[in-house]
Amino acid sequence: MSRFPESNGGSLPAIDRAAELVATFGVAAYVLCLPLEFTGVLLRQQLSRYVLVVVALAFAYLLLARRRTITLPRSPSFWVLVAYVGVSLASWVVTRPPGSLSSVADIALYPFVALLVANLVLDEAGHRRAWVALLVSCLAVAVLGAALYVTHLAIWTPNPLVSARMNITFGDPNITARFLALGACAAVLLFSARKGPSWLAVATAIACAAVLPLTLSRSGLILFVVAVAVAVVVAFQHRRAATIGAVALLVFAISIGVNPDTRQRAEDTAATAVSAVTGRPFTFGATAQGTVSHVQVASEDNRRYLVAAGLRMFQDHPVTGVGFGGYQRALLTTYRGFLPSNLSGANLDSVSHSSFVTVMAEQGAIGTLLFVAFLLLFAMEAWRSRRAGEGWSLWIVLPATLVIPIFLFSQFEGRFFTEPYLWLMLGLTYSAQRRPQLASRSESSRTDPARRRSSWVEGA
Repeated sequence: MSRFPESNGGSLPAIDRAAELVATFGVAAYVLCLPLEFTGVLLRQQLSRYVLVVVALAFAYLLLARRRTITLPRSPSFWVLVAYVGVSLASWVVTRPPGSLSSVADIALYPFVALLVANLVLDEAGHRRAWVALLVSCLAVAVLGAALYVTHLAIWTPNPLVSARMNITFGDPNITARFLALGACAAVLLFSARKGPSWLAVATAIACAAVLPLTLSRSGLILFVVAVAVAVVVAFQHRRAATIGAVALLVFAISIGVNPDTRQRAEDTAATAVSAVTGRPFTFGATAQGTVSHVQVASEDNRRYLVAAGLRMFQDHPVTGVGFGGYQRALLTTYRGFLPSNLSGANLDSVSHSSFVTVMAEQGAIGTLLFVAFLLLFAMEAWRSRRAGEGWSLWIVLPATLVIPIFLFSQFEGRFFTEPYLWLMLGLTYSAQRRPQLASRSESSRTDPARRRSSWVEGA
């Protein structure tokens, strides 16, 4: 994508200037508003979606005014992703399971968000703005979470079952934990690369590490460590990455240890993991307060029957699955025998918590193969950029790395293709991949005319 020069050499009309301003800073504004899920209660839709509409309208105007062009990514992973989206929509059209409108809307619209981001972030300054906005949003949410915890207040509690856990501006504490883990991962990478204010990266990493345990998210307690470790390994400057990573993990450990609730949750999480490996109940014994810890049995986790039901759906419908968006409907009807008889109402989970199992159950082998192919191709493209060194490769590696914790979290808490940060990362990745291609094309345009003239003379 490129800008069209002024034909008359004069100043831009006011509407053009406004549209350019929105297009330039729109992605950063969208990033800042993404965590504010609670605004959906006040505004009927989340604030980030209103911002996205304004940005899309500004971009559409610039297209009509011939000041911008729209370009599709050339990466193989992008076209495999397009094929996956097409198969998903076709599957839904055939089956149309009840209660699936939200899922189909996400898979139909989010790709356009990624494409919009890829065509709006034009240069290194645009990438830096987006990443600084991400750090600012993570730091703000973490500081707000600490304030809410100290004052025993809450912005909203959509699910009373998790009222004792910090969801801050999100609807689910587990999603909050995912967001904070992404913030720490981004902070490590940006600090190591010296992109953006170092103080902001350090403050974000520390704040996210301190507040994440308050979500009492079991997946968050495990995957925060994984996310920071991945960032340290992938970073171009390992020493700087290891330094800030060690600080973040130290703060994370202290935050868990000094709070009895978070310490108990961490022990329960570790006990559940041990139980999953050994197949037997496990407990760490009495706590510091003299009370006996809860005995953790991995087989009692709700994910066990959710995964089992999904695998049976795949077994019964191996080619096309039960239909896109049809997991919950199938579980509550045909496969209701997998539901525990001792659970009901709000205590009974019927939504798949594993994105991979969801794809297998709903789309069978066709969707699963496309899903795996997309992940492998995307990883290969990112790895080639990582081996190429810094420069524009950095802006490819940064968002591609954050896709790793997003994928890992989605195996415990769901929300992969419905995760807005996934599509933001894809858009930033494909935008950065376009830059070397544009440079190569520009170089070719300068040399090809001379080559064509030389060939014409020789032919004559």
